[in-house]
Amino acid sequence: MGHHNDHTSEIPSNKRKISGRTVLLGAVLAVLFSAINGYLSINFGMSFGYGAFAIIIAYSLFHKLSGGSSKKELSFVLIASSSSMIVCQTLAFIIYMLENETNVVFPSWLAPPKEIVMLGSLDLQYWITPITFLVFTIVLTIISGLIFTSALKSEFVRNRRMIWPNTAAEASLVDTCMEGGGSARLVGISALAGLAITFLQYLFLLWGLDFTSINLSPYLPEGFGFAISLSIAFTCIGYIVNVNTSLSLMTTGLITYFVISPLLISQGVINYSPDPMTFYNDLLLNFSIGPALGVLLLGGMLLSLLVLIKRKSSKPSDNKSHVNNENLGYVNLFKILAKSIISNKKYLLTLLCIAGTLFTLAWFLNPFSPLPPVFSLLITAYAFFLGSFVELVLLTKMGGETGITMGYAAMFLYDFPIFSMGYRDYTGYWTYPYFRPSPWLSGGTLPYLKYREQFDVSWREIIKAKIVGWVPTLLFSIAFTLVLWKFVGFGTPMMPAVSLIQSQAYLKMLATGNIVGVLNPWTFIGGGVLGALLEIFTPVSMMGIAMGMLLPPHYIVPFGLGGMIRWYTDHKYGKKFYDEKGRLVVTGLMTSSLIVQVTMTIITNFI
Repeated sequence: MGHHNDHTSEIPSNKRKISGRTVLLGAVLAVLFSAINGYLSINFGMSFGYGAFAIIIAYSLFHKLSGGSSKKELSFVLIASSSSMIVCQTLAFIIYMLENETNVVFPSWLAPPKEIVMLGSLDLQYWITPITFLVFTIVLTIISGLIFTSALKSEFVRNRRMIWPNTAAEASLVDTCMEGGGSARLVGISALAGLAITFLQYLFLLWGLDFTSINLSPYLPEGFGFAISLSIAFTCIGYIVNVNTSLSLMTTGLITYFVISPLLISQGVINYSPDPMTFYNDLLLNFSIGPALGVLLLGGMLLSLLVLIKRKSSKPSDNKSHVNNENLGYVNLFKILAKSIISNKKYLLTLLCIAGTLFTLAWFLNPFSPLPPVFSLLITAYAFFLGSFVELVLLTKMGGETGITMGYAAMFLYDFPIFSMGYRDYTGYWTYPYFRPSPWLSGGTLPYLKYREQFDVSWREIIKAKIVGWVPTLLFSIAFTLVLWKFVGFGTPMMPAVSLIQSQAYLKMLATGNIVGVLNPWTFIGGGVLGALLEIFTPVSMMGIAMGMLLPPHYIVPFGLGGMIRWYTDHKYGKKFYDEKGRLVVTGLMTSSLIVQVTMTIITNFI
């Protein structure tokens, strides 16, 4: 990857400057990737980075077809394309709750009236206020989050433990392209293949022939409900996520649908239906949601605790590394944050203006109603000045050291304290992220600064590239979500909306204070303990276990097939095959297939 130093000074460059074509391609790819990740986040609660795809596309268009390019141009496109600012899950959850929870009513500044949603109306007069609130507050959280990140960037970038492995791989790919790498053809061919195959699958729907899925329920003994999606995209996802995760998902899913569900039917716990989605919904609400959330929530907490105990009990092997890591302690970082902001008049004035605006909104909108406005103000102050800082540090350290981030910290920092203070409703739990600096920005900016010599970008250029991606994707994600809801719907075979179902169960537990009425506490606890133990002592993945129980039957086999292909290529050709070829092939296949899949579904609903 080449050597990088530990200073954050900007690097002068006489290379090719950022041009209009670079900005345009970065914005287009950002919109494309935000559509894919918006679809995935609503349905599965996951998203992927498409950095390799963006680099290859930029290299192909600029270097091969337009007479040359530079590292700076490729890097700008990479950063811009990975800078999606999407609200898909927020909007989708609000709509889903209004459609599926009888007693839920959101305030007018957050959602249109319930009857408007039930009618499927997109009348702008009812949507303009909540959309304005989301856009306005997101902009404020982004600006304040950037100030926090900028104030702490030197400490994180110079720390030896902070390597951001995914970005390191992208830096190597940029070097490879500039040295004459030939991966572009591979990505292009796979993207065309995914586009053609998926288009033909959905084209036949116009003549009543379904080549998108197979319903096996009529051919199985009564009591068994199962179907298989023929989606290339979901097989690719199974290939990407990890062998252990994919195979754990398939195994758990098969056990759920072929062992557990027949037993539950025989005991009268759930009802059988030959329609896979009806069968799935009954199974999910009456059994699966309990152990699955136990694995995801309780299991994740237990796993973090066990890992922490293991690390604390082990002695540092290198005192120098240990001392270096101590610089990232919370107290030390908070002192640095405060000193940096106070010494910078622009930072201080901007942050005070944003804080004042958000505090005013918290007082007058009172998201924690029916509690008094002072409660909303106190929670906002805590989230703005302390909670977001702790979460930012935690997420940055997780991403920098492992390349993986999880949002469990928010439960401890916000949800549980708010619950313990007696708040029982949905609005506050869902909206507090819009009243504090975004803690996720560091992971989208600092990795590029760490490897800025390889990328040939400065901190200012990184921020410019982020803005190029943020602006169009924020507006696009709103329109994209509303179109998906209007013409596809949430909780359908095409849009199973698993992440919305998870959020519904979790927030209902908090909003009602009735754990037993939402999920079975015994299956919740059992799932959490079992998931954590399996994750530590076996190759089994907790995420795979949970998703195997949460996903509709359609996706069990495609995910597992992708995992088996990954296992085969890893053993046949070595794990480097994934980085050098496999990842590029499946990225092209998945990207084109998902876009065609969503587009053709909407078109077939029009015809």
